[in-house]
Amino acid sequence: MKNIRSSHIHIKHPSYLVGQSLLHPVFNQFHSGLSASWFTSENACSVEGVFDNASSVVRCLVILSGSCEIHIDEDIYILTSQDIVMANLQDSKFKINTSHDFSCLELHITLEFLEDIKTPSWETEIFTKRKILRKSKLCLPLRKAATSLCLSMQKGFHNAPLRCAMALAVIGHSFEHIQESHPQNTLSTIEKARLDKAYKLLLSRKDIAPRIIDLAKYSGLSATRLKTGFREIYGCGPYSLFQAHRMEHAKILLKKYSVTETAIQLGYSNISHFSAAFQRQFGKLPNTYRKKKLIFYL
Repeated sequence: MKNIRSSHIHIKHPSYLVGQSLLHPVFNQFHSGLSASWFTSENACSVEGVFDNASSVVRCLVILSGSCEIHIDEDIYILTSQDIVMANLQDSKFKINTSHDFSCLELHITLEFLEDIKTPSWETEIFTKRKILRKSKLCLPLRKAATSLCLSMQKGFHNAPLRCAMALAVIGHSFEHIQESHPQNTLSTIEKARLDKAYKLLLSRKDIAPRIIDLAKYSGLSATRLKTGFREIYGCGPYSLFQAHRMEHAKILLKKYSVTETAIQLGYSNISHFSAAFQRQFGKLPNTYRKKKLIFYL
């Protein structure tokens, strides 16, 4: 596992290294106080270190594909495809575990820059209060802006005003659609340990999710506390988390098996239900994804 300072992953690297791992992102400085990195990881990887940005820097993360598990100090956040997050992470220890086929757009914005573009003061003030601040899912305009920006960065377009406009579009849509996340950590150390126990059982299988009542009994929590605890620590309910990991496993299986065989291994009796779940998670049908991957590996 690599141990780094976060600034090491936000510097420009030679083109032959770009996109090979989290340590070699595509990086663009658009404007004073605004920059972006595009991270990709074909294989699962793990990085740990310290966020060393200035306290006035806010990060906007857009998960484009795959998933990641971020440990920040004592908190754990599970982010999956289409999540957007605003964060203030200075002086924090971190560990990031990514799935295969992971990609993420990360924008760095200073509070001074937000003030210059007339962002409401109440938005900027809350950035100093919590680390992972607010989280939501991509809307269609935000998805288009983020993917267009990543494409321009990947191809090395030199139209700086256009790329800056794309970055601003992502920021603008993020402010408009993002919701409060993790408003207050009310869990005791014992409850966190019990939730971790339930988390491990939940993800121990990919074909069927344990019932909430069984998870609660196994962990020693009430069903209500289990569900609220999952939302507080992992950002979603138990079944949503299970389904996200189930679909990530589907991507691995589709490299070797047909759509029908993959669906059966994941416990689906109806292939169309599997296809619909996969499309909701990744924006494309499993057959389309499988053909693309087969071409890539030939």
